[in-house]
Amino acid sequence: MAVVTVIAAMEAAMVAAENSEIKDKSKLREYLYKNPKKLALKLQKFMQSDDGELLQPVILKGKGHKYLYSYYDKRNVLCPCNGEYYLMPWFDEDPDICYIYTHYKWMTGAVLKVKRSETILIGFN
Repeated sequence: MAVVTVIAAMEAAMVAAENSEIKDKSKLREYLYKNPKKLALKLQKFMQSDDGELLQPVILKGKGHKYLYSYYDKRNVLCPCNGEYYLMPWFDEDPDICYIYTHYKWMTGAVLKVKRSETILIGFN
């Protein structure tokens, strides 16, 4: 009887997620773990501009890790130099500053402020 209740609860969470009205992050995460195609589509949308164009993939110069300023967290966060980053179409007052996106935080990502000279455009496959 308990197994049936758990399955019914999981199905209810999946139906709610299908309508994309999930406010509870843990239920959304559970739904996406069980539906990898939906997860891939969600992550794919993070790598596109508002116009639907793909963001340019970049890496950071150097080896190891660097602290970069997180736009949303308003603090420096540790990031790997060889991580997966995408150049955003945002502009700053300083022309040497650019913003890059990464999947750093699960399901929300992070936008990082970095010097343009610290990035390397790697291009599309």
